Amino acid sequence: MVTELKTLTLSELIQRFLGSRADLATSTLEYYRIILGNFGWYGRSQGWPEAAEITRDHIRDFLSYVATEDYRWPGMRRCSLKRARPGTVHHYGKVVRTLFNWAEAEEYLEHNPSLHLRLPKPNYKVVEPYTDDEVRALLEVCDYDSVHRYRYLGIRNRAVISLLADTGLRISELGGIRLADLDPKLRQLRVMGKGAKLRVVPIDGEARKALRQYLEIRARGDDELWKTDDSQPMSTYSLKTMISRLKKRAGVLSGGGAHRLRHYFATRYLEAGGDINSLRLLLGHSTLDMVLRYSRYVSIQRALETHHQFSPLDRLHNGGQNHRRDDGWGWRG
Repeated sequence: MVTELKTLTLSELIQRFLGSRADLATSTLEYYRIILGNFGWYGRSQGWPEAAEITRDHIRDFLSYVATEDYRWPGMRRCSLKRARPGTVHHYGKVVRTLFNWAEAEEYLEHNPSLHLRLPKPNYKVVEPYTDDEVRALLEVCDYDSVHRYRYLGIRNRAVISLLADTGLRISELGGIRLADLDPKLRQLRVMGKGAKLRVVPIDGEARKALRQYLEIRARGDDELWKTDDSQPMSTYSLKTMISRLKKRAGVLSGGGAHRLRHYFATRYLEAGGDINSLRLLLGHSTLDMVLRYSRYVSIQRALETHHQFSPLDRLHNGGQNHRRDDGWGWRG
């Protein structure tokens, strides 16, 4: 096969790869499509040779372009108008490596140009969950609405925030839930995660109560769980917009959106004594890499909270008795 495909272009190779990955979740496939589309565009703009002649240096040039160019891709997408973060460059490299690993395994290429390619360190931003006060403020706005303004929206929005904060679901996973995914007793739900991986997530206490209240007033018909007040299905974008507006009304000024509720669940789970591997399974991660970032955040918070007990100078002045200080702004990295 390698001999027969010597004239395969990079764009053709990318199309064959994407066509072979129908097993991926829609969002993952679109993610690959965007990155590899940019990769193919760059190769064409630079006059690269056919796929079989692409080298590691070609890939390095591409990653350097991603890392250094402010205006990177045609179409003027907002993310193209600012310098890429190290994590973005790292993910571009991983996707390109996935492409060439597949091409080698399928015998489209005799040599894998991404072999031994060293990717830049991602230098991820420190995990920053919402605080308890911020989550409480979001829920209080929902409760106010359910009593004084829009009962349906208040009850529905409380169910959304409660599930995100108590299960760690991704917003795309939450948006894809259908009634058939709910356990009849509302103790569990099935969710389709990244990579088309199905997992079961428990629903407990206040989250179950909030979901039950919503189901009691939810309009009948259709199988989508989340609906607008005029019975239209809510998209993931609609859920994100709802949370953004809710934050503004609740006076939550910190950045980020729905995904920080996933961080909130993960860090609070570990703080309460949950183990790392169980958290990995609940969040739907295939490795411990991301979970260890949550663990690191929790460990640093604990160190900050207990510092007052061990401050040498305070113990010197207080005769071995330290007084608890007021909470500060916490650690931001």
